[in-house]
Amino acid sequence: MKYIYTAEDCPKCETLKEKYRADGIRFVERNAERIKQPEDDIDREALVQASMQNMELPVEVDA
Repeated sequence: MKYIYTAEDCPKCETLKEKYRADGIRFVERNAERIKQPEDDIDREALVQASMQNMELPVEVDA
């Protein structure tokens, strides 16, 4: 399963979601605010990914 962390009014986030939908890729969307205070292992992995990409959205995590 793919998780994507997005924010409102994020063009890159919308583009990624549209691509996944068009390609039939199932995903769970999570609010990027969760990265600031991780609630589970997936959020913690998202924090690592976000750090590696200079905190730019969207952030993708495969779980």
